[in-house]
Amino acid sequence: MSTVKNGYPNSLSYSWQQGSDEQVQEQKEKFITATNNLQATGENINKLKRGFQAKCEKSFGADTAALEKLSSCISGFSDASCDFKEALKKAEHTLCKAAVFPKIHPVVAEFASSSHVITEDQLYLLEVEDPWLQEIVKVFDEVITPLKQLLHQTIYDSILKISITEMTEYLEKLALTCSYNQLGGILFDKRLRSLVTFLSGITQWSIREKFARLTQIALILSVERLSEVAEYTSSTVKCSLNNSEIKQCLKLRHDFRKDDISKVFGD
Repeated sequence: MSTVKNGYPNSLSYSWQQGSDEQVQEQKEKFITATNNLQATGENINKLKRGFQAKCEKSFGADTAALEKLSSCISGFSDASCDFKEALKKAEHTLCKAAVFPKIHPVVAEFASSSHVITEDQLYLLEVEDPWLQEIVKVFDEVITPLKQLLHQTIYDSILKISITEMTEYLEKLALTCSYNQLGGILFDKRLRSLVTFLSGITQWSIREKFARLTQIALILSVERLSEVAEYTSSTVKCSLNNSEIKQCLKLRHDFRKDDISKVFGD
């Protein structure tokens, strides 16, 4: 557990991205092994606890006093399990910070570097081939997917969840700094749909919830008229954005007047 508690040396996070010499490779392998061992040990502790409880209940079922004493002893299993669970959580986040985030942040950041006030021709070309989407897929294929062969399935799923959460939260921050026209909003919506489709194919759980806020932001940015947003927010569809956030999104549309937004949604 000490390998995980100590985390990666600062040099390892850098070396993970730049290639690795023999010593760094050994450090990475030790960390991966220790992380897998945390998962396996935690599961074994829980199995041992359940088995011990069942045996005690079978042997001392009528002896309440004895069962209470044994329960007090068994509580130590829960404490140990919590320690391993916390160490595993730290290991997963450390792994993401060292191996995944440095690769995915620069690619996602490109979103804010391009214009989102686009023409129909530009929209068509990006629908056919979108370099930004291709680079995100490449990061998952080359950085995250290979970890599946090295990590316990539960840990790999956690790495995916942490990485996708980081990506969506970062993308939301960037998206709210850009200016759009309707076609730019439509492109954003199409990109998100493509991402959801791709990520759904490599995960064992539904990721739509992770994209709920982004999807609704894109929907708002892609409307033709302000009245469409008012109709959407007054419908039975659950909206993840509050009124202030909706107005913030609408103000990113360079073709919507602020006065008109205020008339529909208030000051």
